Amino acid sequence: MSDLNSVVISKKVDGSWQAHHVPSGKYAFGESAAEAQEEMKKTLGMDTTGKFDAPLSSTEFTGVAKEIAEFLEGQVSEMLKFHSGFARLVSYEDAIAHIRLGGGCQGCPSSLFTLSNGVKTQLQEKFGEDVVADIMPVHD
Repeated sequence: MSDLNSVVISKKVDGSWQAHHVPSGKYAFGESAAEAQEEMKKTLGMDTTGKFDAPLSSTEFTGVAKEIAEFLEGQVSEMLKFHSGFARLVSYEDAIAHIRLGGGCQGCPSSLFTLSNGVKTQLQEKFGEDVVADIMPVHD
């Protein structure tokens, strides 16, 4: 029933419904399965169609920073979609990319591992270590 990735929707003993985003441990509740699903979309920062509310950041950058932002919004976010997540470039300076993970990745216990061992590696393979020497997580 759910179009959300990594979300389990189940009926509780009291007859209400819960949606559990397994990777992050986030819960949302409703009187019906559909309502619990819609509440989970809100919790993950999605609109009613399942798209993320967070604007793309690539329009804010030029040059290599724009290319990095587009890569994060494209290939990297496609990978993170498996956990209902996405990546955005917040700033880029002195070969350090400041990156925000959102959706299901925001607050996930594995998000730092994902950034340091997944996203950083992908960026360095694509752009080189001289262009992306390091990444820094951005938390709201």
